[in-house]
Amino acid sequence: MQDLTLPSTRTDVAVPMPQGHHLVYFPPQIPPSQLLPDGTDPDHSPGGAFVRRMWAGGSVRFADGWQEQLRLDGRRALCVESVGDVNITEGRAPGTEKIFVDVWRRYGSVGQEADARDIATVQSSPAIEEKRVLVFMRELVGNDGTTPQVKEPRIVTFPQKAEASVTLTPRHSLLFHFSALTFNAHRIHLDPQYTRDVEGHPNLLVHGPLSLTLLFAGLRAQLQGSESIKSIEYRNLAPLYAEQPLRICIAKRQKDAQADDASRKTWNVWAEGPNGSLAIKGVAST
Repeated sequence: MQDLTLPSTRTDVAVPMPQGHHLVYFPPQIPPSQLLPDGTDPDHSPGGAFVRRMWAGGSVRFADGWQEQLRLDGRRALCVESVGDVNITEGRAPGTEKIFVDVWRRYGSVGQEADARDIATVQSSPAIEEKRVLVFMRELVGNDGTTPQVKEPRIVTFPQKAEASVTLTPRHSLLFHFSALTFNAHRIHLDPQYTRDVEGHPNLLVHGPLSLTLLFAGLRAQLQGSESIKSIEYRNLAPLYAEQPLRICIAKRQKDAQADDASRKTWNVWAEGPNGSLAIKGVAST
C-alpha cells in the first residue's frame, strides 16, 4: 500500500531561502477579471497597441548578510516594487517599435506589522535587489491579416566550452506548475492554440523567471561550502519552448585584474536551445 502521508514542513533549523527562489514568492495579487486579454497583469503595460509582452532580461544582486533576513522560519518578508526607466526603440520597419520597461523589486524581512518605515528600509537597504526588463510589442499581424509565424533565430553559439552542464526537457506540466506557483496566467505559457494563432510561436514558451531559476540552480550546484551567488546579470536572446530539450551551461571566467576583491569569482552562465544555439547569456559573481 502506498504511503500518502505528507512530510512535515517544520524544521528546527532556519535555513536561508535558496537563491533564485525569490522568483516564486511575492506574486502580483491581481483578480482574474483585471488581467489583460493575454493573461498578463496590467501594472507594467504601456497600454495602447503594445499588447505582446516578453521577459527580456535583468539582474539580481544579493547584499552581504542577506541570508540572515530571508530565512525559511515563518518570518515575514516584504517586496517593494517600482517602475524605473521606460525606453522606446525604433524597429527596421513601421510598426516594429519596442517599449522596454525596467521593473525594480527589492526584498527584505519585516516585523509582524509592516509599516511605512519597513517599506523605506527595504527600499534603501534590500537583502535582494532585482531588475526585470520587460519588452512590449505590437500585435503580430501579417500583410494578409493572419498571424505570421515567428522566424527561427539564426544559430549563435557561446564562444566558451561549458565546464558543467545539465540538459532537461521542460514539459507542458512543468510550465503549468510554475505558472501556478507564480500566479502567472500569461497565455504563452499555458495555451498552445493562442500561442500559435496569436503570438506566432510553434509551442508554449518557457517562462523567463523559470529559465533564470534554472541558471541559479546550475550555478549553485558548482559552489562549495559556504559559497553563495553575489550577483547575476542576464539577457534573454531567443525563446525556449516546451517539449524541446534545453541545456544549462556553466563556466568560470578569468578574474578581472582591476577588481577590488580578488577573491571574487566570476562565471559565464548560459542556456542553449535544442540545436545548441544561444538562448540566454549571463554573467554571475560568487
